[in-house]
Amino acid sequence: MDKKTSWDDIPSLDLRLDNDEEDEGSIDKRSAVRMVSKDILSMLNENAKILYVRVATQKGILNKRGVLQDIHQGGLCFLLPEHGLKKQQKIKIQVMLGTRPFKSNAVVCWKSTDKVGIKYINPAPEDVSFLAELYSAKILNRV
Repeated sequence: MDKKTSWDDIPSLDLRLDNDEEDEGSIDKRSAVRMVSKDILSMLNENAKILYVRVATQKGILNKRGVLQDIHQGGLCFLLPEHGLKKQQKIKIQVMLGTRPFKSNAVVCWKSTDKVGIKYINPAPEDVSFLAELYSAKILNRV
């Protein structure tokens, strides 16, 4: 009797996407698609041109406003020149998304001289759902 071929028996083709080479040098290896702040402002019918991110260290040493660059269910990126944050440092963030405040404890995943990428630590489930709904609405509006 012939053995049925499974997916594991097929050799890898080592296929690469066209933009794989571009991503190799990026600061942050993103695991999820994020929404840029201008899309959020457009969807929320906000007249503002920027969204601010309130950033504080757990000891209250840093208490500044950054500018939201992009956001998704697991984290966000903000612009904050001369921030002094360190990788793996725990912080608190708050962003006003329209009339809805989004706040969470977070950890710094990556940083450059003027940008910071963070991952939320135990965000409220309703906040994660809201971000998922925003992303879904963005996708549906493009269809």
